[in-house]
Amino acid sequence: MKTWLTGLIVLSSALLVACASDTPYKPAEERGDYGYTETPLGDNRYRVTFEGNSVTPAETVQDYALLRAAELTLAKGYDWFETADRNEDKKTRTTTTDTGFGATYQQTQTYYRNCDLLGNCDTVVSGGTVVTPGSGITTSTSRSSYKYSLEVVMRKNPMPDSAGAYDARKLANALRQRLLDNQ
Repeated sequence: MKTWLTGLIVLSSALLVACASDTPYKPAEERGDYGYTETPLGDNRYRVTFEGNSVTPAETVQDYALLRAAELTLAKGYDWFETADRNEDKKTRTTTTDTGFGATYQQTQTYYRNCDLLGNCDTVVSGGTVVTPGSGITTSTSRSSYKYSLEVVMRKNPMPDSAGAYDARKLANALRQRLLDNQ
């Protein structure tokens, strides 16, 4: 009996740790999953997206999208890329729960924030509420997750001296060293 209970506790702990870790750098198995996707938009033009879970910081999601754009640029035989468009989606889910005497009040709101290259943002709020009489003692938790998309145009050398142009090899090496060597 003790072995069974110990095994259950170890398995539960492992599942909690797995749920509480950054999204790994990998392809998404299908649209809407965590990881990266790429969509061809022309011979040398792609949309690269990375979607992270609620534990993955926004900066890491952006860096993973840039890393995938650099890797894709090199795989397609190009030397550098420039961004034609960028888009960040932020989804925040807030849950408030009444913890008193078995009764519950739960409210969930999800915020979708969509920003374009110029910093213009739209926010959409959706949510629902389930109410059962409670004690008035509540706790709230919020979690945000991010999705970052880049529309990139891939080119061959020479690379211009432009803020929007990225040397694919240098960028990929720098980001791999910082992001993936620590995993």
